[in-house]
Amino acid sequence: MVILGVKVTRHAEQRERKRCGVPKKATKRLAQIAFENGLKHSETTGNLHKYLTSLYFKNKKANNLRVYGDKVYVFSDEVLVTVLNLPRECMEIAKKCFERKRRESG
Repeated sequence: MVILGVKVTRHAEQRERKRCGVPKKATKRLAQIAFENGLKHSETTGNLHKYLTSLYFKNKKANNLRVYGDKVYVFSDEVLVTVLNLPRECMEIAKKCFERKRRESG
């Protein structure tokens, strides 16, 4: 799935640079990779699923949540709004969900 034109807000760019440690030129590229390859809300289970649900209900305009690495990328449609750190208690669940997604996709 190739989605052209993921946009990154200035706030999201600042958060991504601070929390991910990437240079300014790489922020849009990393957002695109997270959007395409990240875990969707529907692909998660357990406490990770509950955490993403709570993020969604805090701001319903953030209708596209992705987990990529140890970060949660909050999109509104194809616009990256912010980047959050994934809570420690959800990291092991995220790894298992990534493994399941990789096995299912081949």
